[in-house]
Amino acid sequence: MVSADVLKMLYFSLVHCHLKYCIVSLGTATNSVLQPLEVVHNNILRAITYNNYRCHISPLYKSLNILKLHDIYKLELPKLIHKFHHEMLPTSFSDLFQKTAEFHCHNTRYATNQNYFIQQVSTNAGKKQFLIEELLFGQM
Repeated sequence: MVSADVLKMLYFSLVHCHLKYCIVSLGTATNSVLQPLEVVHNNILRAITYNNYRCHISPLYKSLNILKLHDIYKLELPKLIHKFHHEMLPTSFSDLFQKTAEFHCHNTRYATNQNYFIQQVSTNAGKKQFLIEELLFGQM
């Protein structure tokens, strides 16, 4: 049997790096899209710890010091915003976000603090995006 430490190293080299890579685009997906990925992620953690498929998953995340999928997203998205704000991303990302000062010409504190514009939405998908941006920017 392989030790849990070796399996954890394999997890970070084979699984976690791919999750980090694609999580920013996947994080805004609907629950029906994310749920199968979470199930696979949970099953990988159960395999690392040699637990059966019925064991509760939250203690495994804590004992292995591994973030849940949503927590990885909450960690990686501010990194993307930081890189965008400091122009460390490729030019193809230049239209990813828009500063409020560029959106309208009103000289408000919100615009002069270099905050980003958050468009108001009414659809469920848009609301999910809005909640994520709220989480990101901390402006609400």
